[in-house]
Amino acid sequence: MNYHLKLRGDYELKLMDKSWIEPLYWGSIFLGSGGGGNSEFLTFLLNEQFSKKPTLPLLDLDEIKNESEYATVGLMGSLIEETFPTGFEGINILERAKSSIKSNIDGLFTLEAAGVNILYPILVASLVDLPLIDGDAMGRAFPELHMTTFYFNKHHLIPFVISDSQGHYYDLNEKDIFMLELTARRIVSQQGGYGSFAGALTKGANLKRILIPRTISFAAELGKTFISPGSYSELIENLMMVSKNSLYGTAVELFIGIIERIENIENIDWETITIKGTNTSENSTFKILIKNENLIAYRNNKVAAMVPDLISIVNLETLKPVTNTELQEGMKVSVIGLPAPIALKKEKALEFIGPTAFGYKSRYESLEELYFSYYY
Repeated sequence: MNYHLKLRGDYELKLMDKSWIEPLYWGSIFLGSGGGGNSEFLTFLLNEQFSKKPTLPLLDLDEIKNESEYATVGLMGSLIEETFPTGFEGINILERAKSSIKSNIDGLFTLEAAGVNILYPILVASLVDLPLIDGDAMGRAFPELHMTTFYFNKHHLIPFVISDSQGHYYDLNEKDIFMLELTARRIVSQQGGYGSFAGALTKGANLKRILIPRTISFAAELGKTFISPGSYSELIENLMMVSKNSLYGTAVELFIGIIERIENIENIDWETITIKGTNTSENSTFKILIKNENLIAYRNNKVAAMVPDLISIVNLETLKPVTNTELQEGMKVSVIGLPAPIALKKEKALEFIGPTAFGYKSRYESLEELYFSYYY
């Protein structure tokens, strides 16, 4: 991957090009922690777009202007692959959101640095000829709008516009993010299962305190490790090296084994993955609890990792990260933990994205606590 740079005033502007697409694709899956949606179809659209317009500026948070307005775009729902968005629906809803302010939009950002919502904003930004900000409001995949740093920082997301799969537009103005989430999900579920959104028009000064910095470039660096890794040991070494100096923290291998069972828990919206250990772990069992994303993991019935830290799965046959929809019984896998950014570990954030927010009764134990000797 090339970081094409050119001078812009007193700093060098980072430019994305085609070489970013594959790394971002694999990085988006890893940061999805099992969820985030299937973004493969977006790589084809991005390759086409970058053939027409070869580069896209990527701005660090300290490069955005305090008084300028910035907006988000993204996809919501679970049937995106079947309806194949083009990016042009994002242009239309962005224009609709923009109509509520009396100034231009100077750039775009993403709410979620994982899955489809890394690649889709890049596509729309290129189509409308706006830079993308190197940062996001989740640092990973989460299923709901209130699970963002916007909510933790008491900042609303309106104006917020949704376009459903039938091309209908909905202008949402609920300042309460919980109500905004409920209204948006109701629209999406009733109108074909997916939608595009735009909004959260925010001045640069506010974004500088809200967004988690450099998560897009980190996703790309992370994804690079999955391209021709050579061997699993090299992959782990490279993951550790890339993550060590990031705002996340060093990746840690949690378990290696073969998927024994994938099952739903009756009467509640949870799934479980049971992995039987191999080699030095042949007498051990690893279990992951899932609710959209991988949320809590146990090794031999003891907590091994929990949200907001990331629990991601790598297929040992391909040495590539996989979403939970790709998992199959009998698949040889490695489970990798990645510490969440500090912004997600603060008390005000854990109330909404920690284990208790998903119905788990115990307090959050970080990877650094659980593997103290590894980290310290």
